Amino acid sequence: MGKSEMFEDFNFKLVVIEAVLDKEPLFLKELTDLKDKYTNNFEWYSGAGPIVEIKDYLEELTLEMSDLEKIESLCFDGGNEIYHILKPDWDGEDSLFDVLSVEGFQNLKNLKTVDYISMCDPQVLEPFKQAGIKIED
Repeated sequence: MGKSEMFEDFNFKLVVIEAVLDKEPLFLKELTDLKDKYTNNFEWYSGAGPIVEIKDYLEELTLEMSDLEKIESLCFDGGNEIYHILKPDWDGEDSLFDVLSVEGFQNLKNLKTVDYISMCDPQVLEPFKQAGIKIED
């Protein structure tokens, strides 16, 4: 399966990436290096979009099954670290990272729960419910 085909919605891929950030994913060093390189020169509160180099990296990132297997829970929350890696001054007050589809969640074989706080309309989470994954809000 191609890297761009695993998840239909890039913003959902960000939720998945967030879920493995504290589980020593294979890509952590590369992402940390990019973050250190580009956030130090970030023009805060300039109205700029996400850091292009980090966004490009995350879009092209192939998530390995060994990392995906570590995921038992996802959290849909505007306070997730991944959003502030991409856009350090993001305040969560717009729809920049809203999830429109969770298609591809089937790749998360060990997913058991989803914490829903924000970042999508509740109906977007219906496929989780249909698959027997518990939604907590």
